[in-house]
Amino acid sequence: MSARIATGGMAEVYLARAITPDGQRGPSVAVKRLMPHLVADRRIVQMFLNEARITAQVRHPHVVSILELGMEGGEPFIAMELLEGRSFAEVRQEAAERGQRVPLGITLRVLVDACRGLDAAHRAVDEAGRPLKIVHRDFTPDNIHVGVNGVVKVIDFGIAKADALGAGTEPGTLKGKFFYMSPEMIAGRSVDHRADLFAAGVMLYEQLCGRRPFTGMSTDEVLTRISEGKPKPPTAFDPSVPQALEAVCLMALAKDPEARFDSLQTFIAAIELLGGPAEVAAPAQVSAYLDTLFPPDSDPKRLALRSARLADPSNSGADGAPALDVLPPFGVQGIPSWPVPPPAEAPVMTRPLPPLGTHTVSLRVSTRPVTAGGVSSPVPPQPPVAPSGPTTASAQDKAARAEPRSRRALAIVAGVLALGGLGAGATWYLRRPEPPPPARIAAAEAATTAEAKVSALDGMGKDVRATAAELARAGTLLLNAGAHSQALSLAEAYTSRFPKEAEAHLLAARAATELRMGKRAERAIDEATALAPKDVRVPLALADLRARQGDVPGALTALAKAYAQAPGSAQVAPRYGQLLSQGGRLDEAATVLTTWTRQHDDAESLAELGFVRFRQEKLDDAVALLKRAQRKAPTLAVAHSYLGAVLFRQGDLRGAEREYREAERLAPDDPRALTARCQLHVHQGDTAQVAEVKRTLAERFPDRAVALAAECGTGN
Repeated sequence: MSARIATGGMAEVYLARAITPDGQRGPSVAVKRLMPHLVADRRIVQMFLNEARITAQVRHPHVVSILELGMEGGEPFIAMELLEGRSFAEVRQEAAERGQRVPLGITLRVLVDACRGLDAAHRAVDEAGRPLKIVHRDFTPDNIHVGVNGVVKVIDFGIAKADALGAGTEPGTLKGKFFYMSPEMIAGRSVDHRADLFAAGVMLYEQLCGRRPFTGMSTDEVLTRISEGKPKPPTAFDPSVPQALEAVCLMALAKDPEARFDSLQTFIAAIELLGGPAEVAAPAQVSAYLDTLFPPDSDPKRLALRSARLADPSNSGADGAPALDVLPPFGVQGIPSWPVPPPAEAPVMTRPLPPLGTHTVSLRVSTRPVTAGGVSSPVPPQPPVAPSGPTTASAQDKAARAEPRSRRALAIVAGVLALGGLGAGATWYLRRPEPPPPARIAAAEAATTAEAKVSALDGMGKDVRATAAELARAGTLLLNAGAHSQALSLAEAYTSRFPKEAEAHLLAARAATELRMGKRAERAIDEATALAPKDVRVPLALADLRARQGDVPGALTALAKAYAQAPGSAQVAPRYGQLLSQGGRLDEAATVLTTWTRQHDDAESLAELGFVRFRQEKLDDAVALLKRAQRKAPTLAVAHSYLGAVLFRQGDLRGAEREYREAERLAPDDPRALTARCQLHVHQGDTAQVAEVKRTLAERFPDRAVALAAECGTGN
């Protein structure tokens, strides 16, 4: 291996080349290996190996090829074909940042080819000819690779399931990115290839409408709407969508798997038959489009791969001739003149190079003196001198006429001087110095409204007097005030002035995450990782981003890394334990939360640990923990809601109702306590109370009332 070319939440990818004992060199390949801190986790290693075992069963031009699976120094690795290009998620994000949507024909080509590869996985058989029944279960834009040559491939079968091979994940837990999960996956029912077909329908819908088919303000709300299975027709958002293509999309999104296409092969055929405005683009058009979004001479990922290839010690033989797979120079200007990293014995990270055409902007302050209004002071007119002899009438008349003219002249001169003074005042006002950065930060901290805080810090990023610490503080104040766009602008100035400050890139990552600019956030996190690989805030920032993207496994992986670095951190341990609990990993959640609560009387962590014990059927422990959480924080609604569930299980229905009502009072905007009380009344057979709760749900949550009422177990 010569150089690291990519880093993800769980693994790193290196450029490598197979060399035979007689010195023959094979083509460059990609070697994927787990992050060192994850090697000891049996479940993660199993998932990692599962990806290779399942992918290796599928040989198809539109599925990434697995070349070798092995162990090196006790660490597992996967050698696979080297892909050059971008994920479909990155393609869509880059287009969105340019204010565009990926052309329909391009998206259809990407989907059609990816579905061809996945269909081959669905139909794969073992050596005895028995169907493997592979289901990807995470068929999303992140796991579709679009090559610079226009070739599309399905990648990352890490959470796939194959009946004959087993799965790398625990049963009964939600995996993958939930926006693309099928209703049967959410319900915990068994899934087959039609779950992947549903995900393809989601991606097609996103293309047609520019939005997801199932949205909500929380994960629970999104999952509820997916379970309902009632997306609005794409033509409701864009009347220009071809009706035939809309019909294909909605059929793929059918709630009942039996109502969907019977296979991806049929789905592909339906798309390719349409033509007209839904004409599928050619691979050459995909390649050309990728070049417009990621120009070959300035795309950081292509440049990083080029540098990695040039740094490959095996790239030149005794005669210094380069290996055949080294990329040719750019155009007529040759290879860019930045330094190429020297070969290293251990793998080294090749950081992405900045895009070409990036310039440093310096502010020029004029030191030229400015006169008052640009007018020099005139010599005041001299008063008229009386003649020495007798004056004639004519002379007196002339003098009389001259006096008003002199007064007018004096008035004009005075006016000019006054205007000059105003000009000088205006010039001073426009050029007046801003308060120093510490004073501006103090004013922002003292301000009582978000608007006042933002106003006090306006233009702070351009103030060359500001130190790195002052910019960091100003950025945090802007983020806390909800001024995310202003915070990102300040972060851009901060990173430009202090590019080696990890704090600057972390600020940019936080602001971009709040603005849902995933690509920008990932770029900032990559920079922070390179500058401060041991800073626990880096994996925390990645966890924030993955959680916003709906990638629960990705968030957990990032938090696992943070926890390994700082198990005693108040920013890490409670959050990691809570997410493990919500992800159904109860034993791990119990370990993390127990360790934390032994040393910290944290009410929220106590409540979450109580909920974990409840699901582990340790009801007495659960009650003790939840009552302890209530004593610590009597207004913590979730502690009352969880205790209601425990009492319900124990048969104390009156106590359960009391806790549910208290949780509802403390958090009226959270429907969980209401729906739990509805279920309790259904259990009691109290139809009057059930009707009352449903009325309350309809009043408070009109947009979600039907789905919430359905949770009572009696329909509408």
